[in-house]
Amino acid sequence: LNGSGLGCFDFDNCFDDGVLKPAVRDFIADIAYPIVYVERSVSGNGLHVFVEAEKQRGFRRDGVEFYTWGRFIRMTLDSFKL
Repeated sequence: LNGSGLGCFDFDNCFDDGVLKPAVRDFIADIAYPIVYVERSVSGNGLHVFVEAEKQRGFRRDGVEFYTWGRFIRMTLDSFKL
């Protein structure tokens, strides 16, 4: 991500037996930015939620990371429907 108008929420360990955890689903529902694309991460047990967002400071807390610049996200193209 290079500050080009995209951001990514990166969720780790967000599935239980293949089902998205309710807390993660609620977090995603509360994302204020327009969601562009959602995919499973490389591990298969995480999600990348790409959003429209201007360059800003990122964060990492409680199993969620958010970045708009200065990070590489390895895309899988394994899309996930919310």
